[in-house]
Amino acid sequence: MEIRQLLAWVTAGIITVAIAGNIRIPINVPNPTNSQADKTNDNKLAETRTTQTTEESQEPRQLTITVRIAEPEDLKVNQGSNIKTGQIIASRDREKQRLEAQKKQLNLSLQKLQSYQPLPPTPPSLLPAIKALPPNSYLEQEAMVEKTKASIASIESQIELKEREIEYLKAVKYLDPIILDHETVKLNELKLKHTSAMKDYQLAMGKLQTAKDSRAYQEYQASLATARRVEQMNASRSSYERQLAE
Repeated sequence: MEIRQLLAWVTAGIITVAIAGNIRIPINVPNPTNSQADKTNDNKLAETRTTQTTEESQEPRQLTITVRIAEPEDLKVNQGSNIKTGQIIASRDREKQRLEAQKKQLNLSLQKLQSYQPLPPTPPSLLPAIKALPPNSYLEQEAMVEKTKASIASIESQIELKEREIEYLKAVKYLDPIILDHETVKLNELKLKHTSAMKDYQLAMGKLQTAKDSRAYQEYQASLATARRVEQMNASRSSYERQLAE
């Protein structure tokens, strides 16, 4: 409900009655037969009317008035009371007092709203900068891989030479078998070294792959953090714009 409409209702509830002028009551008099009697009767009739009109204007008139009221206390006159023009015969005083009090309260609320100066919302602050990921480097892991590869290549070369040497010794006549057995033992030792070198190579490759996976995970976490920061900044900006609009 609008405030101005409520204020307009305050003046409602007062009923006044305006009394019109005197009412003339006509009187019928029988007509005489001759002209002289007519003049005499006319004069008497005029005097009678004047006298009756004067008496009627001085005597109070009884009026029947129908008034709708909310409470018996609203009626300001009783049956048989004399009333004058413009006199209030019914007034809703309690309703008027209630509306007057409501009007004052609404005026105070309106003044408070008109004088209220809301503080502007605080603009969102910029998010603190975060450090970028350090430069990517796998030099240590790659160096270990190259070292194991070189070791494997060297051992394979030694194994190949030792196998050729054993083949040559097998073709020598009257060769002491102890020499051949000794070279065979060396060949087996080289093969064991080759197996160990292969394991070192696989370990170095695993460390290199682990370092790459770790770096990829760090970059993924950094991208998530950036996305969360952008989302948080957009939410703060939207909240600020909404508060500013309100």
